[in-house]
Amino acid sequence: MPELYDYEKDRPQRDYDSFYLRLRRRVEDWSRRHMNDAAAELVLCVPDFFYLLMKLMGDAEVPRRCKAQCAAALAYFVSPIDVIPDVLGGLGWLDDLYVALLVVNSLLTSVDGEVLERYWLGDGDLILKARELVARLDEKLGSGAIRRIVAAFRSRMQE
Repeated sequence: MPELYDYEKDRPQRDYDSFYLRLRRRVEDWSRRHMNDAAAELVLCVPDFFYLLMKLMGDAEVPRRCKAQCAAALAYFVSPIDVIPDVLGGLGWLDDLYVALLVVNSLLTSVDGEVLERYWLGDGDLILKARELVARLDEKLGSGAIRRIVAAFRSRMQE
């Protein structure tokens, strides 16, 4: 089993850690209020995927083109312009999760699984979790959802 990243060792020095912690609190608060909502379980993964992408950006073992994919997903995460606005709570985070999952799925062919697992703070095996969540979101959002999300994001950026 790969060694897990020690989240606590650099927590105070990183801006993205405070974003992660704020996002984690918002997601957990929303999930507690919507326990019976089908999206609640999916949404709980959002902060962990944000953190994973941030950490991969700084890892020397991750190729540049993969870091560019991570950067694009992170830009979508923090952008106020979303296909599903984040002010909608759980539903608004589903498109962020979907984009992150597609990038992680793509990274599985280019980055050693141990590197990916090193920064995974979520429950369970990252690779299995990512594949399961992509399938569930494809089912909920419909296939081709990423093309629609990207097209809507680009059109809103041009407004």
